[in-house]
Amino acid sequence: MTDDLQRNLPHFIRVDDLDKSAIAGLYHGDISQYLKITKLTIQKYLEACVHEKGMFKKFFERFASFTSEFAVNEAFDRDDDKRHLQIARYFSGMREFPPQIFIQDGGYEYKPASLGSMTSGINARDRNHTQIVRVMDVVPIPIEIVCAATDEQQIEDLEAFVSAAFGQFQRFTCNYILKPPPDRRGVYWEVRIPLSHSMSAKSHSSLHGDPKIQLWQASCSMTVDFENSTYIQYEAYPKYIPERGSIQLNAPDKVLFNKKTRFTIAQMPYPVRVYSDNSKIALIYVDKTSWVIWPKRLGTFRILVAEGATEVPADPSRTRRTGGTIVAEKEVTVVAR
Repeated sequence: MTDDLQRNLPHFIRVDDLDKSAIAGLYHGDISQYLKITKLTIQKYLEACVHEKGMFKKFFERFASFTSEFAVNEAFDRDDDKRHLQIARYFSGMREFPPQIFIQDGGYEYKPASLGSMTSGINARDRNHTQIVRVMDVVPIPIEIVCAATDEQQIEDLEAFVSAAFGQFQRFTCNYILKPPPDRRGVYWEVRIPLSHSMSAKSHSSLHGDPKIQLWQASCSMTVDFENSTYIQYEAYPKYIPERGSIQLNAPDKVLFNKKTRFTIAQMPYPVRVYSDNSKIALIYVDKTSWVIWPKRLGTFRILVAEGATEVPADPSRTRRTGGTIVAEKEVTVVAR
């Protein structure tokens, strides 16, 4: 299947007049609205199963033919012969005209995917110290889908529809994962539906105190997982910049012939190489935490400290060009006494 064909396929999260603003918010900065996104996604999935233009409509008409009678979230005066089913996330804003399906949440438990929720990070290594981090959250959310109808047959139909939508039919519709269309770049979230759910017993009571009209209710309960992955870019200026002091080469100006002399280096960089520029006059080697001058004949030589050097070149005079940067040096004379 080509990418163009995939982009042209319908998707259960459909932009319509009913929830255009909600979907716009979903794709533009509402990544922390766990409950809103989860309930909107479940609502859109249920709509896609029974809406006239829903991508799963034909499947449900074939295997749950009673759902073909529903007209979902349409104006009530369009066709009185249809069963106008309302599917919504909130009670407010809906006319009290069953049959209806309400999607309610029971709060959630926040579980960061890792320490501080950050699962990866990239340092852009620019002058602004730009950091790019991936923040990932997994949030279990208890969901209760309440069905309401004015007769027992309707409530049984709604129970059967909801149980099928979140039960055996899922493998052939969304495969237990509800997520945005694949062409939505920069959106990395999904709602995972569990393999099992529970249906409550039916109950009924009079509607507005009228015993002739009974309101039947039943609910489907489950805990879904909302997983969100977000890439965040920010500038992380360091609170302080450590500065290294000047290197101090603490060696004497003169050393005695055939007498080994120790010297130290303060504020020394690492790695470092310390050696003599004239091995015929004197050699230098390290002993524990200090260096030692081993004079071999009378004369003058220089102690060289090279930062980053890993070995002494065959010709020490070429060290300035090939063996590392010389960061300190001192001239020392070997005397007889």
